[in-house]
Amino acid sequence: MALLEMDFRSGALGFHEEVIVSLPDRPAEGPYPVLWLFHGANQDCTEWLRLTSIDRYANNRGLAVIMPAMSNGHGQNMVNGSNYWTMVNDELPAAMHYLVPCLSDKKEANFTGGASMGGYVAYKLALNNPDRYCAAGAFGGALDIISILSGTAQDGNTGLSPTFANAFGSADHIRGTGGDLIYTASNLVKEGKCPRLWSVVGDKDFGFRQVCGAVAKFKEAGCDMTDLIGDGGHSFDLWDHYVEGFLDWLDIPKGVN
Repeated sequence: MALLEMDFRSGALGFHEEVIVSLPDRPAEGPYPVLWLFHGANQDCTEWLRLTSIDRYANNRGLAVIMPAMSNGHGQNMVNGSNYWTMVNDELPAAMHYLVPCLSDKKEANFTGGASMGGYVAYKLALNNPDRYCAAGAFGGALDIISILSGTAQDGNTGLSPTFANAFGSADHIRGTGGDLIYTASNLVKEGKCPRLWSVVGDKDFGFRQVCGAVAKFKEAGCDMTDLIGDGGHSFDLWDHYVEGFLDWLDIPKGVN
C-alpha cells in the first residue's frame, strides 16, 4: 500500500484536520472503491493501522481507506466543542476527492466503518447520505445513542460521561434528528433507501446490551441488518478477527493486488 499522512485546513473545526489515506500499490482499471473508516473515543487516526492489518487486507482487494482524526467529537457538531459533523460530512469528502482524485465517487463503491464511537459515526454518515454510501459497519458501535444518553441501555451510566454530554447534550437534543440512527434508518426503509448495515459485538463488551438492543430495533424497522456476536470484549483483540469478514460482506473481492 501507499500510505499518505496528510492534513487540510478545516473551516468547520478552525484547525487542520489530520487524515491517513491507504491506497493500493498497483494501478486499477478505474477509480478505487473507498472505505471511510473511523476510530473510537480517546483514540486517533492511527488506531486501525496500529491494531489491525487493514492496510494489508485493503491492498489485497484494491480498496482505498480514509482514516480521519475525530478526537471525541462523535461525528457531531458538538454542544460544547467543534463542528465535527460538518467536517466529516462536507469537508472531508470534498478535500479527499480533490487531493486524491483516484477515489471513486460512486455510491456502490463507497462504504463506511468504525469502532465504538467510530461505529456511530459510520452509521450516521451512511444513513444521512444514502445517495453517497451503500453500506456501513460497526465494531462494538454506540448505535442506540438515545438509550445511551437517557440511561436506558442497561449497560451502566455511559451517557452521563462528559464525553457524551459535550458531544450530544441530552437525548432530547438528538431524538428525531439525523443523529438518531434508528429513527433515521426507519425513515429510509419506508423510502426504500436504507444502506446495508453490519455489526459485531463481543459477548463481554460493556455495551453488549446496547448493541443487541439497537440491532433488534434496526431489524424491526426493516433494515437489511447483518449482526454477529463474538467471544470477547470491547477491544481490537476481538474486532481484528472480523475485519476481513466485514470486507467480504462488502463484496470487495480478494486477489486484486
